[in-house]
Amino acid sequence: MNKKPEAALTLDDHQQAFTEVSFLLDIFAATIDNLMGGATVSVGRIAGRHMAKNLPLYMPNPPLSDVLAALAEHMQGGFAISFHCEGDKADITFGHCVIRDVCNIRRLPPGGELCQLFHYYTDGMINELCLKPAKSVLTTCGDACRARLEIR
Repeated sequence: MNKKPEAALTLDDHQQAFTEVSFLLDIFAATIDNLMGGATVSVGRIAGRHMAKNLPLYMPNPPLSDVLAALAEHMQGGFAISFHCEGDKADITFGHCVIRDVCNIRRLPPGGELCQLFHYYTDGMINELCLKPAKSVLTTCGDACRARLEIR
């Protein structure tokens, strides 16, 4: 296997890597759903809580808006996230979304297994940072996806 120096990587190299990662994410999400069934929600949320513990954030008793702003900044490399909060509820819009890009390349339906797993994962991160259970529901899927989030 020829390994190219990082500076020598081409756009085609990046596209091939994205195609491979997309395949792996598709298989990963389908396998989790097949194995875990209804427990997929818990798997995603546990993974999200674990990830949030490793984020370089210290936010004692943060309002939901601060948590969402921190996550939007942390995830800006693959996502364009905007939101509107009212207390413990938020409407979240995902403009650019790398998960949607994966779904497109794999011909997966928007809002399907992979999207759901990602939103469970995001709920877990919010849960850990807010120290309150979080639940989101996708309200629209497409060129921009929207979710309604509530923490309790």
